[in-house]
Amino acid sequence: MDLNNARIEINNIDKEIVHLLEKRFNVVTEIGQYKKENNLSVYDEVREKTVVKNCISNLENKNYSKGIEDIYRQIMNSSKELEK
Repeated sequence: MDLNNARIEINNIDKEIVHLLEKRFNVVTEIGQYKKENNLSVYDEVREKTVVKNCISNLENKNYSKGIEDIYRQIMNSSKELEK
């Protein structure tokens, strides 16, 4: 694979990631509304640990575990901001 083809592939993957994150954030917004209506806390430590664990378990290459954990921590931080 040459560099230009690799970059085209990365651009296509990024487009998919953004689409999926947008879908995730739409659901997060609904969850935030539910939590407000039911006086629930935005932060749920057990849920966050479960999400990270589940995501890492989906990896074929466990060498990427730290990167996936870092990314999902940031996604969840952004999600908590949306829930507020």
